[in-house]
Order: sequence, then structure tokens, then C-alpha cells
Amino acid sequence: MDKNAFEAQIQGLLDSETPDITAALALIGEQLADDAKGAVKVFSSATKIAVERRDLRGAIACMDLFAKRGAELKGVDLAQMREVIRRSAATTEEKLMVDSIGLASASASAIVRRLSVLLALKPGVYVSSQSWGFGQIQNIDTFYGKVIIDFEGKKGHAMSLAVAGQNLEVADDAHLMTRLLKNRQEIVDMAEKHPAELARLALESYGPLTIQRLQERLVSAGLVKPDGWKAFWESARRGLKADKARPVEIPVKRTEPIRLLDAEEDFGDAWLKRFAKLRDLKAIYDGVLAMLADKKNELPDSYRDTVANRLNFALKGADKSDFPRYAQVATLMARLELSSAADRAKQAATLTEVDEQDNLLAALKGLSARDVAATVRFILAQDPEKKALILDHLTQLNSVALGATLGALAGDKETGAEVRKLLARQASPVPTLVVWALRNRDAAEAWQAPALNELITQAIHIVEQRLTGESLKMRNALQAFFDSAKWLEEVCKELSAFDRRVMFERIQASTANEWDAASKRNVLVRMARFDPALAKLRRSERQPQERPHLTSLRSLQAYRLAFDHLINVEIPANKKDIATARSYGDLRENAEYQFAREHERVLMGRQDEMDRTLKFLKPTDFAGVSCETAEPGTRVTVETAKGRATYTILGELDRDEALNIISSRSRLAAALLGHKPGDKVDLPAERGTEPATLAAVEPLDDAVKAWLAAIPTQYEPNA
Repeated sequence: MDKNAFEAQIQGLLDSETPDITAALALIGEQLADDAKGAVKVFSSATKIAVERRDLRGAIACMDLFAKRGAELKGVDLAQMREVIRRSAATTEEKLMVDSIGLASASASAIVRRLSVLLALKPGVYVSSQSWGFGQIQNIDTFYGKVIIDFEGKKGHAMSLAVAGQNLEVADDAHLMTRLLKNRQEIVDMAEKHPAELARLALESYGPLTIQRLQERLVSAGLVKPDGWKAFWESARRGLKADKARPVEIPVKRTEPIRLLDAEEDFGDAWLKRFAKLRDLKAIYDGVLAMLADKKNELPDSYRDTVANRLNFALKGADKSDFPRYAQVATLMARLELSSAADRAKQAATLTEVDEQDNLLAALKGLSARDVAATVRFILAQDPEKKALILDHLTQLNSVALGATLGALAGDKETGAEVRKLLARQASPVPTLVVWALRNRDAAEAWQAPALNELITQAIHIVEQRLTGESLKMRNALQAFFDSAKWLEEVCKELSAFDRRVMFERIQASTANEWDAASKRNVLVRMARFDPALAKLRRSERQPQERPHLTSLRSLQAYRLAFDHLINVEIPANKKDIATARSYGDLRENAEYQFAREHERVLMGRQDEMDRTLKFLKPTDFAGVSCETAEPGTRVTVETAKGRATYTILGELDRDEALNIISSRSRLAAALLGHKPGDKVDLPAERGTEPATLAAVEPLDDAVKAWLAAIPTQYEPNA
């Protein structure tokens, strides 16, 4: 189409009384390849109209085109598109939905999907969820930001908009349960006469399912009787396998999901022509991997130019915006010998740049274990001097990236020296590294890491700390180690009698509130059962005067919001991660699956811990607290050899570094509580304690009172 005619046609669609943004975007998509500059110009006009008209659906359509063709829309970035979405929300309900989808961090495709789902949710609409099954929307509570859903197994389930956008799918008229509700006899007849068709319909409706989940879905719907499942599945299995035109992947292992496949791809000339037109970065990368799997990892010479062209396109599209994908494409091109030495050196340099962000950290944190190892090897193959940079990042990596990085560097002397140095940090051990060393004893010992007794001491120290983020996950993983009778027995067998005694007394002496008393008691009982000599070291537990379990309403509300987020966001997301990881195959060699299951144990531990905490904590405003002694609700000044310092002691969950607010459960507060001005006290220090004098006990100041009055209304990750 002529350039002027094209722009005139687009402007005609956009300038009308009721702008047709969707039709305009369809034309823009067709024109992008021929006139990218002109297409970008009118695309910008479309986004402007969406904002001016407060047309959220039009803005979503713009974001959808950006998600699919963003690499060609030069000068348009994700930050701009997020702002278009934010400013296009017109009603209170739309603004609430936009606020709930994680706009600041979600990818373009995720934003499109989540908002499309949320906008489709109305009372009476049928939905499906991998976790909850089939359900019907009963109500949208815009005040609390929740969707009320009647699921098959739970009526009136309240789900936050954030979770709904991520986990729900709107069930169309073709969905199994929609058809069952509208014409039950049709589906009952299908179950009796055409089992394979019913199984296929269930897979089309719910997505990949294990045999057990498929059985649960069909039995709970009353379509198959429990005692008739075996005969039903045998018939369905034969029918699915016999239908060559509509292939289905039925795995050998019952724990792996059954999948519907596209018509069998021969990866011939027709595939190559379609592949040459691909512009979606993920589709390009996945397409090459699928082709290589079919060709037994050999790239045909006739494919090289086309594959190189598309991978270079993906590489440019991922640069500056998606470093995990950039790393995947760069390593794949190197493996296929599609990049020159100069190209590879440039790519390695890009991956190790620190500009607006730390590219290496962004890449490694977003990759699977297999891809992390490949990326580390790729960088070092281009520039061995980058090893020092990689080692500098060890303490910042999550557990998956750390394990894969150390695996890629196995046997390296410099890495061994760095691991030993980090594991020797007694006062501030690295949680991810301690967990790695305890899980990978042979690898740690090959690098002459500290002995088991030293690692145990560090693990105890970490369990006693109040941590956040990845460190909290590792703390909970270590707690799970100590709670495991099998693990504890193996440790006791390996330790000498002297080291067992040291470990026993160290745990017994721990006064940290972060270590659950019942859990600690179980560890001591199990150790004494293994080594009866330890029973003589047991001290009777003193029962100190019980203080009420109090905290501010501010912190209690933040804790409640965090608990709600754990139940409605983190745990369902983990279930999805487990299901996804299962699909990768062999669970014994599947690092993603092992990590997801480990994370599941951590989340379940957090759920139990938070549930217990919420049951005994009471809110207070600390009004009328006496200042005769240091108590929760007082402002204390202490004097040491270094000078004076003032702290405010509040409740068990209260802390704010800027205002020097400390929890009544902290070691510092424990050293001060009950003391009067003039008393000598021993304050905790990095190494042991330091002497101090309690100089003053005063009422709360205005800044702290203002802090107490600021009650949160929504979950904040670092609150």
C-alpha cells in the first residue's frame, strides 16, 4: 500500500467519532515489514487515542501488538506501553484491575493476558483453574479487590484479582464443563461411547493433565465412576493413540502430563518458510530447539542461513530488555557455530555489562539451571578473565543459579578458594551457599570446604536470624533440614561424639525467637535418642514470666496482608511451577522440579508459622505504658564506649531501621527489657557482647506515633 494512502486509512479509522483501534492495529501489523517507520508513527497515534478516550481495551490491543512485534516498533519500549495501559483505565474497577496485575514488572504478553481475563470476569461467567478446576463467577468485590467463585470443590472461594488474572481462564462454550451444564446427556453419551473424545475434550479444556488429575476431573464431574476408571482409560488410551491425525503425547510415567500435540511437524521446507517469518522471540528460540530435536541435534546446511537470520533477530530483540533470552540465544548460536569469534566476544561483553542494571545478574537469575551452566561456560570461553566477575556475583545469586554456576565451575581452584572464603564467614554466613554445601557434600568437600561441624554451626546461626527474600527461603530450607529425622540421623552419624555434643549444646543454648520452640525441642530429643550420652546435658527449661504477645496494629495488618498474599498468590504460583517443571521430564535430573518442590516445603512451613503467629498476637497502641523500666512502648537511650544511641522498643513484629524501632523479640530488646535507668546491661555485638548503661527510658515521640498510625491497606513485599 502507498505510504500516504496507508497513513490516511489509519487516521480515518482513528479520527472517527468511535475510533476502531483494533482495525487500525491490524493494518499496522501488515505494514510493519514494508514501512516500519510509518507504522510506528501511526502506532503511536493509536496509543495516544487509547489514552485520550480512556479506552483500556484499545490500549490492551496496542500492548498485544507490541508483545508480538515489539522488536520492529523502533522507539517504542515497554515502559511507555505500561504507561499507556495505566492512563487508559477509566473506571474505578478498571484502575483496580490495572493495579492488581503487577504492571511495573509484568511482561507485555502477561499484561495482555491478565487484563483480558479480568475484564471478562462477570457474574455468571464460567472459568477454569489448574488448581481449583471449573467454577462460576458469583461476584466481583471491587472494594476488597476479590473475585468470589463457586468452584466444583469449594463454593464461595474468594480469590484476589492478582491471582485471578494469573491463574484463571475464561471457559468458552466449547469447555467440557460448559457443555456438560448445557447438555449433560451429550457428554454422558460421549463418556460411554467415545472415551477418547471425552479425554481429548478434557485436555482441550484444562490443558496438560496427569492421568491422576484427568481421573479426578472426570470422576468429580460424575462422568466416570471410580471403579470404572481403569476400563474407561484403557479404551480412551487406545483411541487417542489410534488417531494419527490428532496426535497426543501419553508419557510412560504417570506423574508426567498428557499433552495434545499439533499435527505432527516434519520440519521440512514448509516449516522453514513459516519459521523465516517468525518475529516472536520465544517462538524463534523454541522453534530452533524443536527442529534440532527432530534432526538429532544436527543443523542441516540448507537451514543455516535462515536459522542464523532469525536467531540474530531474536538476539537484537532481547538486547537491553530480556537478558535471560539474550543468553539463551547467544549460547545456542555458539553451539551451532552460527556466530563468529568477534560476535561471541561482543555478546559475552554485553552479558557482563553493568549499565542501568547488572546484566549478568539479570540473566542468571532468570534462567533454568541448565541454561545458567551453559551461559557461564559461554562467557568464560570468550573471556576467561570474567571468572572473577562471576565469582563476585556468587553471594547475589538465587539457589538455582548458584548451584548451576558452581556446577559449571567444578574443579576450578579459584572457585574453590572463593567458596572456602565465603563459607568461612562465621559472623555473616551466606545462606544460599550454606544450603548448597549441605546439599552437595561431595562437591563442597572436593573444594576443601569447611567440615560438617562448621557448616552445622553456620546453619544454626542462619536459622536464628530474621531474614527476607531469598535468604528467608534458605533459612526455611535449613529449618526443614533440622526438622527431618532422616537428615539429622545422618548428620549425627558423621559427627564425632565431641562435635555432636557441641551441636547439641549450641542448639540448646539458642534463645532466638525465630527458631520455633517445639521444633528445637524435637531436634534435641532426636539427638539424645541417637546418642544417649547427650540426654545428660539436657537442662530443664526455665519458664520465664510470660509476656503478652503484642504488636502494633500497623505491623499486624501488614502481616495479615502478607499471609493473604502467601495463600492466594505464592502457593498457587508454586503449584503452577511444579506442574510446569513436571512437564520437563525426568524428575530425578530435573533441577527446576527439585527447586519447586523444595520451595513448596518452604511455603508450607511459612504458612504454618504465620498461621500460629496470627493466632496468639494481639494488637496494641502502647498507650499508658510506664517509663519506670524499659518495656514495649518505650523509647530507650543507651550509652556505650562508642557513644549514645536511642531505640524505640515496640511489639514483636515492629521494626523500622530509619526510626530505630526494634522488635521486643530482638536480642537488643531482650537485653534491655525490665531494666531501669542507670542499670548496667550487656548489649549484643558482632562478637559476643559489649557493656552499656541504660541512660534513659522515655515515652514514644511524635515520629513513632505517626508511624504507628499509618495502617497499610495493601500488601507490600518488603513491609
